[in-house]
Amino acid sequence: MKKLALKTQFRLGTGLILLVVCIGTSLVVYSVGKQQVEADIYKETEIYIAAVEATRTYVKDVLRPQMYALVPGDHFIPEAMSTSFVGREIMGRVHDRFKNFRYKRAALNPINPINKADTIETTLIARLNDERGMREWSGLIERDGRSFYARFRAIYAEPECLRCHSEPAAAPPAILARYPDMDSDYSDRMGQAIAADVVYIPVDIAFTKIKRQAWMTFVLGGGLLFSLIVLFYALFNYTVVTELKGLLNNFKKLVGRPSEHSAPADIEASGGTDEIDQLKDAFSNVAAELQQTHEELKASESKYRRLFESSRDPNFIWDMGKRLIDINEAGIQMFGFEDKAEALAIETGHQLFWDWHAAAILFDTIKDQGFVKEYEISLVNRWGSRLDALVTANLKTDENGTPVGFEGIIRDVTDRRKLEKHLARTEKLAAIGQLAAGVAHEINNPLGVIKCYANLIYKNTADIDQVKEDAGVIKKHTQACSQIVEGLLNFARVQDTHKALADIHAGIEAVVAIMEPQFRKRDIAIVRRFAADLPRVLVDEEKMKQVYMNILLNASQAMDQSGEIRISTSVDKADNVLVVAIADTGAGIPPDKREQIFDPFFTTKKTEQGTGLGLSISYGIVKEHGGDIRVDSTPGKGSCFQLMLPLERGGMH
Repeated sequence: MKKLALKTQFRLGTGLILLVVCIGTSLVVYSVGKQQVEADIYKETEIYIAAVEATRTYVKDVLRPQMYALVPGDHFIPEAMSTSFVGREIMGRVHDRFKNFRYKRAALNPINPINKADTIETTLIARLNDERGMREWSGLIERDGRSFYARFRAIYAEPECLRCHSEPAAAPPAILARYPDMDSDYSDRMGQAIAADVVYIPVDIAFTKIKRQAWMTFVLGGGLLFSLIVLFYALFNYTVVTELKGLLNNFKKLVGRPSEHSAPADIEASGGTDEIDQLKDAFSNVAAELQQTHEELKASESKYRRLFESSRDPNFIWDMGKRLIDINEAGIQMFGFEDKAEALAIETGHQLFWDWHAAAILFDTIKDQGFVKEYEISLVNRWGSRLDALVTANLKTDENGTPVGFEGIIRDVTDRRKLEKHLARTEKLAAIGQLAAGVAHEINNPLGVIKCYANLIYKNTADIDQVKEDAGVIKKHTQACSQIVEGLLNFARVQDTHKALADIHAGIEAVVAIMEPQFRKRDIAIVRRFAADLPRVLVDEEKMKQVYMNILLNASQAMDQSGEIRISTSVDKADNVLVVAIADTGAGIPPDKREQIFDPFFTTKKTEQGTGLGLSISYGIVKEHGGDIRVDSTPGKGSCFQLMLPLERGGMH
């Protein structure tokens, strides 16, 4: 079967849509009209039902009691005392005035046969009894070949009903005389629906009018829409098809099949199909070529992505606004991001650098030179730790040579730089230690002679105050020199280390007990923040006491008057180390001198307060234990020394 042209398909589709829209609109019009009629009729039935209930209530509550007061007890006048009789008569007179409704008091077992419920009414009264809480029902029903809207309101058996609706022998004589064959005993059906006020209103005429309106909507709406579509189609042919012909020629040239002539007749003769079919074929050819190109680009991009993601060094791409637009897994791990989304959410690439000014210089260098190779710079991870890195990057440009961003590789050399500094410091300490040992031995002998003669002068000139005072000065300074020499020897001497499992808190408390009284005199408070259940550590307890004492002395000397020294302990499970932190509220250490504080003889104290060997010796002791000392200091606010002591594997003893 020959395939239909797109124009034909468009026309048939348009016609089908037009038909569906018209049918749908007509159904909506019919449905809305029907609902409106039912709503209006419901309101109308409410009036009739309310009138019946008002009549019944009046008879039951007012008229009947008055009649009982006027007539003997066994008398009953239906025309004035029966709710069904009075209601039927009144609604009959209403029907004489308004013909467009029917009223019936339908009962399952009535005294008056005229009230006998038919099959439909019996079914609905039974439903009212079965579904508790359902007092009425309304809806459409078919009766006598016509459609009616019916409204049922349940009537329940009450004790007052038993006066007439109990055993026939107990019924009033007037009822028996009028209805000798009555059999309407409700004594066993108290509280149940025994009848219903029913109002019927015919709706077939109204529904016929609604159907006529729906058909009119279908015909008029369809005609109007058809006219609009015809006008639109004519306008489309006049404005769009001509342009499609030119576009078709361009596509044929693009796929390497140019037409011999550019006239519309040549195009229309091509294959006997319309312009849209030809344009579709041209699109298919171009799409095939684009698909092939896309697959090649996809393979190339996949190869590049694998290299990018699998690199062990962090790879990055920034745009010209210094905003990070891509980073590989190694970069995410180095900077401590949870995932790539968090990394790409940072506002600017400068946030990854320790110094924003240095970052700006790096980016300017790349823009000026086009690249940088192993450019050393400091970065910062999400926890605020400083990272030393070598950056190799180049300026990224588009096909026109316009800069569009930066791309490159970061090599983390933080551990290498730490190792280099540690080796340099170790070599420096070793050289200074050898020098110190030699100098100490050379100086120690002359100092002994000077000290000996100073003692002789002090004893032999006890009666000469000036000489005695001068000899005392010599002894004092000789003793100071001896202490320095002793410190040099201790620094240079390799002493035996006796490690044993020890309670860090006990060692700290032993040192604090000695120093705390002196600190109180200077109004320096010691605050302890010890971790509970701290594991025992394998250390030389005496050497570690020397470390605690040196750092506590430095902390107290960093404060002129009052202050606070905080000693805290904790366990770093990530690094499996025990941390002893000693922080003070002193003057702090200037940033330019922070790298020198562990050098022998370097000190920021006054001349009489120290020799500059305490931290060097402490550093050597901690390193001997396989640990490290970290320093964090803010000028004007204080310093914090952290002693990192390794735990045995498992961390607990």
